[in-house]
Amino acid sequence: MKSRPDFSLRQIEVFCQVAEQRSFSKAANAVFLSQPTVSEHMAALERTVGNRLFDRVRGAVSLTRAGQVFYEHAKRMLAMQREAVRALDDLKGAVRGQLDLGGSTIPGTYVLPGLIRSFRDSHPDVKVTIRCGDSSEIIEMVVAGKVELGIVGSRVKRRGVRSEEIAKDELVVICPPGHPWAKRRQVEPAELAKEPFVTREQGSGTRETMERELAEAGVGPLQISVEVGSTEEVKESVKAGLGVSIVSRRAIGTELGAGALAAARLKGLDLSRSLNLVVSDERTLSGICKAFLEHVTSQKGAL
Repeated sequence: MKSRPDFSLRQIEVFCQVAEQRSFSKAANAVFLSQPTVSEHMAALERTVGNRLFDRVRGAVSLTRAGQVFYEHAKRMLAMQREAVRALDDLKGAVRGQLDLGGSTIPGTYVLPGLIRSFRDSHPDVKVTIRCGDSSEIIEMVVAGKVELGIVGSRVKRRGVRSEEIAKDELVVICPPGHPWAKRRQVEPAELAKEPFVTREQGSGTRETMERELAEAGVGPLQISVEVGSTEEVKESVKAGLGVSIVSRRAIGTELGAGALAAARLKGLDLSRSLNLVVSDERTLSGICKAFLEHVTSQKGAL
């Protein structure tokens, strides 16, 4: 009878890091091993499975076809390991282990870090990973089980997802300090269509809210000068004089204090929006995630 391949979960963890980092040295840093040890692990794993898993061409590391197939199974092995540990911890009532969260730009940058800090004050044995993306990407991560919980800045209309408002946010118009609007507290919505405009990409909760409210007010079309992938890029583009924009007030506190940007409300428009917590309605939440949900609920008034 042919013997079964015998490899360790540690080898699988190292393999996944090399596959994702596309570098033995970066993988070594991620798993706290030396690069020679990582190379030894991978050589042993390739001997065990009887296939070459990586191609190394001029210093670049990539998966072979066999490596790609093995990687899909390896990810599931590690996920099953985490689920097994969580299940045992849940039985003991322990709040420790890995918690995978997702956040769109504004809540991921300005809401989640504070929630995690206060949560870990009570549960120091919890390790948290935050995955970032736009609102639509975070919702899909929740559906796919890549994160247990997400916080997004858009309305949630997705089968299999349960959402709950945890905080309010306000969108404001921003411009450089030398702009004619810089000293104004309000801007007429129709004035937006006359200015170069910097916008986020499709899928952004900020863009979704802005476009909905402007369309209902009969404003448009906007003169899009630049489309960027993050709120930080929006702010830097506006500072550089590429146009005006609409962003979350939560994102510009530092710039307003330093006089690097000016902000105004859009007259007659309500650009407030909900920040929504989302979880899967079809997956069993871990004990850690349930504890974090309770913590978020307890903090809602302060967010």
